[in-house]
Amino acid sequence: MKRLKNSEYVYAKGRELRLAAEAQAKQSGSPVGKPPFFSHDATLQCYFERGWLSITHCDIALHLDSREVLSGGDLIAQIRRFKQCHFQSQPSQR
Repeated sequence: MKRLKNSEYVYAKGRELRLAAEAQAKQSGSPVGKPPFFSHDATLQCYFERGWLSITHCDIALHLDSREVLSGGDLIAQIRRFKQCHFQSQPSQR
């Protein structure tokens, strides 16, 4: 297992805590607020916020859907949603 640098660890922790906050917000029905305070070190706080803000709607949907038990039909539907989210056709630039 690769040893993470502090900045990589903090970035990953920001992503992890954002997904946890999104799951909690879905249960409680309240919106997710700003990134929480993580470190007195401005550089580490910046990496944490970058990780927090790097979460997309697709990441949230995949994270929340992965908590449910999937049957065969549900798995196919999840794959279709994943493909729609990540492989959207790009409009031609003219």
